[in-house]
Amino acid sequence: MTSDDLFEFPYLTRDEFAQSIEHFVHQYAGVLAGGHATSVEIRPGHGSRQYLRICKPLFSACTDHAAEDSDAASVGDLEDPDPVQLEPARGVDQGQVEYHIVHSASWRVPVLYVRVHVRGADGSMETVMDAGRVADALVADRAVRGAMAAVEFGGALGIQDHPELGEPFMYLHPCHTATLLRAVVAPAGGQPSGVHIGQHNFIAAWLSLVGTAVGLTLPSI
Repeated sequence: MTSDDLFEFPYLTRDEFAQSIEHFVHQYAGVLAGGHATSVEIRPGHGSRQYLRICKPLFSACTDHAAEDSDAASVGDLEDPDPVQLEPARGVDQGQVEYHIVHSASWRVPVLYVRVHVRGADGSMETVMDAGRVADALVADRAVRGAMAAVEFGGALGIQDHPELGEPFMYLHPCHTATLLRAVVAPAGGQPSGVHIGQHNFIAAWLSLVGTAVGLTLPSI
C-alpha cells in the first residue's frame, strides 16, 4: 500500500478527503481559473474540517449546437475527452454558481452541494432552490438533459442545509457514489479496468461521474 492508496476504496476518511482536495486544487486551480473568473479554493469548516469550493460565472446556455458539440464523459479517462473548460458556450452573464464539495461522515464519500444565483433585470441576485430551474441554468447539452429526464434525475437533486455553513443548498444525494466508483475500477464482469483511483485523482474521477449533471466538467490535463 502506497501513500496514495485509500484505506478502504471507494470510501474516504476525513484525512484522505483533505489530501484529495489538496491534490485537486494543485492540479486544477490554475487551469480552471485561466480566463474564466473561476475560483478554486479550500475553505475551513467546523473544527479541523475543510471543504472545496469552486465558484464561476453563470452564462446563459447556448443550446443550438450544444448537443452536436458535446461528447459523453469517458469514465475510463476519468475526465471529459473534449477539453471543455467549466464554461459552456458563452451568452449573457446571468449570475454565479457555487459548487461545494464536502466530506460526508455518514456516507464516507464526497457530496456535491450547488447554489445558483441568477441575476434579475434590475441587477439583483436570486438564489434558485428548484431542481428544474437549476438544471435549466447549468446544463446546456440537450442529450444530457434528456438523459436526466429519462431517469427522473430531479429526484436525486434535493435541498439540504450545508453541513459546514448551515445554509440551504441544492445537493446531489450520495447514495450511488460508492457503486459508481467501484464500476470504474471493476466494470461489469468483474475484470479490473486498469484504472487506479487514489488520493491524487479521487475528486477528479468522482466529478467525471457526477459533475456533468450540474454543469461541472473538467478539462483534460
